[in-house]
Amino acid sequence: MAVYEGMFILDPAKFSRDPGAAAQQVSDLITQHGGTMLAARIWDERKLAYPINGHKKGVYWLTYFTMPGGNLSALERQCEITEEIIRKLVLKVDDRIADALVQHALAGEAAPKKAAAPAAAAPQ
Repeated sequence: MAVYEGMFILDPAKFSRDPGAAAQQVSDLITQHGGTMLAARIWDERKLAYPINGHKKGVYWLTYFTMPGGNLSALERQCEITEEIIRKLVLKVDDRIADALVQHALAGEAAPKKAAAPAAAAPQ
């Protein structure tokens, strides 16, 4: 089975009301279509480059999963008709780097976000 990287832009209003349910819906879609989740985490919440269906912001949800290639088109179609998912991009990951990417995603899931470093004092 191939390893895929999926970036899903979720509706920020629905995500803020119930983050667990919105994220679980993505995982459920993948498992319903014969996939196995390897890693999933929030990547960021950002302003979109242009409004999509009235949304100006989106929550970016990063996933890594395995799935038979024949099931991918059904997953992508289901994502298009799911209201919580604004946009999606699914890419096949090269087998040589799949393990490193999954480990990096899992490490990023556990690590807290770092605060911005304070500006250095100007020399006098």
